[in-house]
Amino acid sequence: MTRHRSLAHFPLAIATCLAIGAMLPHAAAQSGYAVKPVTIIVPLQAGTASDLVMRVVGDKLGEALGQRAVVENVPGAGGAVGAGRVAKAAPDGYTLGAFNNGVHTILPHMDTRLGFDPATDFTPITLLARFPSVLIVPADLPARSLQELFALARQSPGKFNYASVGSGSPQHLAMEMLLGAAGVQLAHVPYKGGAQATMAIAANEVQAFWIATSVALGQIRAGKVRALAVGEKSRTAALPDVPTVREAGLADFEYSPWLALYAPAAIPTELALRLRQEVTRILALPEVKDRLQAQGLEPQASSAAELNAMVRDESARARDIIRRLGIKAQ
Repeated sequence: MTRHRSLAHFPLAIATCLAIGAMLPHAAAQSGYAVKPVTIIVPLQAGTASDLVMRVVGDKLGEALGQRAVVENVPGAGGAVGAGRVAKAAPDGYTLGAFNNGVHTILPHMDTRLGFDPATDFTPITLLARFPSVLIVPADLPARSLQELFALARQSPGKFNYASVGSGSPQHLAMEMLLGAAGVQLAHVPYKGGAQATMAIAANEVQAFWIATSVALGQIRAGKVRALAVGEKSRTAALPDVPTVREAGLADFEYSPWLALYAPAAIPTELALRLRQEVTRILALPEVKDRLQAQGLEPQASSAAELNAMVRDESARARDIIRRLGIKAQ
């Protein structure tokens, strides 16, 4: 009788073993992450605020994973080139993307073929940081406030212009929002990157440029450019004496760029969760916070749902501006 009962349970035991066996490779793959370097693509030039944040966070992430986290700059097409590489990468956690707000809130509304869908081809991991932004002008420009800049532009129509890092870039849209609110017109002059645009401001080739505070601090402190206003709702710790645009009289204006970490769409849920937990822990480390804040950057983590909600709201605003201005990809 005992032998028959054992035989009766034999198929069930085999099935259980097979089920457990099928789960083992998946579990082992996740527990074995990472076994090789992780590449984090920043689709912007080296030296940008996005690049700075990701190198600080990437060093700590590599330590946590026991592998190098290699930051690779892949600029081009407003971030589309680098983002496209992440979208097409294997969803195994070894290729990630650190995208600024342009990839998800601006590129989808530009008249261009991206080769990927920002809404469906990525898995949001977490917000990484916000970039307090500052409007800079040449040091010798006779304008020491935002209202004085507007007054100069009104007195000499067609004489003044402003820089951006490309048509449809976050800086382009932010400046158009500012000018529209003030009822002022300046000509748009796109540059290849923030460093070039900042040098153009210092040389008085252009008269205004929105830039991440972290990138402009050195030039501001050296007296090569002048800070007129910051784009956040409140003053930034790195430039406590510089008023906000709201303080200058434009109550509804806010320009607060950000950086977030994304993975290819089909990354396993548990791996995305591990990355979110690791990065959230890293952003809370005192040495990381101090290092980023000293550069005028604000580390900030988020859930995937919070990041998606922020993208949805900002995307709607960007869509309206792009349509109103008729901005086309270049």
